Amino acid sequence: MMQDQHKPVEAQPSLSTRLSGEDGGSHTGSGQLRRAAIKAAACLLGYPDDTFWGLLPQVEAYLCNFQDIPSMAVLARTVADLRRLGPSALATLYVTTFDFSEPTALYLTAHELGDSRQRGSALLALRYLLRAAGFELVGAELPDYLPVLLEFLASTPEDSNMGELEHRLAVVCAQIRDKLEDEHPYKGIFTALLSILPGRASSEPRDRFPRREEADTDELPYPLQYD
Repeated sequence: MMQDQHKPVEAQPSLSTRLSGEDGGSHTGSGQLRRAAIKAAACLLGYPDDTFWGLLPQVEAYLCNFQDIPSMAVLARTVADLRRLGPSALATLYVTTFDFSEPTALYLTAHELGDSRQRGSALLALRYLLRAAGFELVGAELPDYLPVLLEFLASTPEDSNMGELEHRLAVVCAQIRDKLEDEHPYKGIFTALLSILPGRASSEPRDRFPRREEADTDELPYPLQYD
């Protein structure tokens, strides 16, 4: 995936506006904090462009107010780790991790369905889900891009029936977390999300995506020979 495809995907209201609008005082409810943590994770998983770096101090300041909450503390440490890398190194790491490695890709249905023809229908279903909730995508990203879905999840009311989506996200987050090395700067985001999302993934990675199809290369003329 080319770098310019990682333009920030905006919803109404934007992530930065809603995060800054959260009440950081003692009256903040647990549901509101949960949504704020998911919003922060969505931001941290975005491509590290100028918008990302401009928003990072705001996210960091918010998270530091809640260091007694484990998920918030993990995300705060992640911010520090990402900041230490700097823009150029972080951009390279992001592309290497999420664009050039299929097991850690940030696309929900790519994990669930692989090269199945059903992925097109699954993408349409997600797009309809977002639009039905008034969440309109702006930009070139697909509707199964994890930062988009996390931001959407964080924007839905507490009584919304999002259990299935939360479970699907938890399964993919577990897959990505397990594939990242312990010292990887992005691993903490998925660890934090798995402590927030109610769904639980199978302990056996091969059982997580029963509908996944791999590319059929059996009939390709390998080894290829050129004159």
